[in-house]
Amino acid sequence: MFGILYTQSSYEMLKNTIPQETLIEKAVNGGYDFLALSNSNLHGTHQFFKAMKKTRLKPVLGLEINVALDLETSRFLVFVKDQTGYQNLLKLVMKKQSSEIAFQDLLSLKEGLMFVSLGLSSAIDQHIMKDEQDQAYRYIQQFKALKSFYIGLCLDSFDQEMKVAPILKEMADKAGVLLLPLHQTSYINHEDEEAYEALIKIDSEHNEKIKDANYTFMTKNELIELFQDYPFVFKNLSDFIQSISYTYQPPTFEMPEYPTPEGTPEAYLRSLAIVGLRKRLKKIVNAQEKVYQDRLLYELNVIHNMGFDSYFLIVYDFVRFAKTNGIFVGPGRGSSAGSLVAYCLGITDVDPLTYDLLFERFLNPERITMPDIDMDFPDDKRDIVLQYVKEKYGKHHMVSIVTFGTFALRSSIRDIARVMKIDTSRVNGIIARVIKDDIDETDYEMVRLLKVAKKIEGLPRHTGTHAAGMILAKQDLTESIPLQIGINDFYQSQYEQKDLEELGLLKMDFLGIRNLSIIDEVVTRIQQANPEFQITDIPLDDEKTYHLLERSDTSGIFQLESSGMRAVLRKLKPNSFEDLVAILALYRPGPMDNIDEYISRRNGKSFEYIHQDLKPILKNTYGIIVYQEQIMRIASEFAGYTLAEADILRRGVSKKDRQVLENEEKRFIQKCLEKGHEKSI
Repeated sequence: MFGILYTQSSYEMLKNTIPQETLIEKAVNGGYDFLALSNSNLHGTHQFFKAMKKTRLKPVLGLEINVALDLETSRFLVFVKDQTGYQNLLKLVMKKQSSEIAFQDLLSLKEGLMFVSLGLSSAIDQHIMKDEQDQAYRYIQQFKALKSFYIGLCLDSFDQEMKVAPILKEMADKAGVLLLPLHQTSYINHEDEEAYEALIKIDSEHNEKIKDANYTFMTKNELIELFQDYPFVFKNLSDFIQSISYTYQPPTFEMPEYPTPEGTPEAYLRSLAIVGLRKRLKKIVNAQEKVYQDRLLYELNVIHNMGFDSYFLIVYDFVRFAKTNGIFVGPGRGSSAGSLVAYCLGITDVDPLTYDLLFERFLNPERITMPDIDMDFPDDKRDIVLQYVKEKYGKHHMVSIVTFGTFALRSSIRDIARVMKIDTSRVNGIIARVIKDDIDETDYEMVRLLKVAKKIEGLPRHTGTHAAGMILAKQDLTESIPLQIGINDFYQSQYEQKDLEELGLLKMDFLGIRNLSIIDEVVTRIQQANPEFQITDIPLDDEKTYHLLERSDTSGIFQLESSGMRAVLRKLKPNSFEDLVAILALYRPGPMDNIDEYISRRNGKSFEYIHQDLKPILKNTYGIIVYQEQIMRIASEFAGYTLAEADILRRGVSKKDRQVLENEEKRFIQKCLEKGHEKSI
């Protein structure tokens, strides 16, 4: 088994220039049999194992750690040997977030893990460099207590090769500890060396690369040549890798079970929804009760069959907590407004039947995905709701989601220019020329700056926190996925949102909206003078409001205050709630092209429907497809799709998924023909 230890990826932020996928590709083409990833974090490891499945290489999971000894520190690479080791590695990851790792911690978590001293970062090598061989040897003897301890042999610099390596070999032989080959892999080739040096300087101006050190990615032949005086280390390494039995098995997750006062979650949800429907129907004029009841029972059956009873109860519970504690809750966002169950539970305040919203857009029984109810709270009270949910389900069961800020070209130019000590005014001029694509190839400073900046463009620069998303799970997440310390006393996943969703974890969006804070404050002030006032009592046909909108006097009004939207309001002169709904749907890239035509038709311009069967669906929007629900209605009523099938078509349109659209085009035409429509239509 051939390869090398101490390979890292660009997730080792500000210390490595090699994207993970590039590292894997180089290992495949470089004659490796395994790839040992050993960053100082576990970011991207789910994607690492997923990508490695497509290769012939054995994936090995490691972690670089710094360990506190009595009066100094020593670095180790820690590798996972088996499933027990993986659990202990997760504990080490957690430990290093909250405090420094002590040697005693390694002893208590050593089962299933293998430890390798990390070259010049090791206390052993440091003492050899100081000619303190006795102390170096004492550390070797101490580290042997780790059970699976190896000495890392690194030849990346002259001092390591000539001064440290010979003594390390003698000590290893004397102590009966095996030597393993290390090579710090921080950039692909020497062309990237300047970018690496700039990167570590961005991290800290005090960082310096050892002048003669070579941290390029090395092929099998290059590594064999590097270690030609110590060829036996590759046999040791092969045995080391072959002893690793750990295979990555993505954990299985479930959502928490809502603690119902009695009975099953299904029965409790049903009873809450039925009671809620009765309350809602009292306020709906001329409601067709049978239509509402049938829709509610249909939704409840789908929710139960898909296993989401507890999900709705969890959301209902924290929304109820917010409302009973004077925390304003948004009326509904996105596809969840299509659920009558959500409306009856008070999760949303939008009647889906009044606005012809479709449940299948929210939950499609033919496309099993997690439900997604985005909740809006005032930005100054969002944390109160989060704390309630965390206390109810446990700190280890609710975590925030990591995001990665990356180097954009302009920010890269500024960062590299600072490292190169280029004057700020000069940098602004260079950026202006880059924007205009006006590069002076004779300007050496500019060319050098851009060359380095482009090499780090797109690399992760720092971690952040997902603005709204939280993960909620029945399982103790500290035992399943790598975590780090987040903000506001929350743990944070080291995996990104796409990885967490692939693992089947439940993401809930708690959005903090500044406009809701403003509305909440206004309502509070009104209620001081008029205690009976409720914002839900404001009619949707209030004349004064529409006069204000016609004048485009909309400063501070969410989604209506931009100069472009004000211009649209002046042309449209909205006088109904339907006008507002339509213009908000149209005012986004793509649909914006239809705004002028929509306004012309609404103001009396004649038009024809492609087919009269489309008139009931497109009448309110003057023959223009404005809403995703209209796509579904056309597929269902014009082409004979089920609503669940229609949602798959809608999703293909929404996501611009070419493969889905090509498949659906043939299907749509065929089903239209079966309905008796002409092919030309």
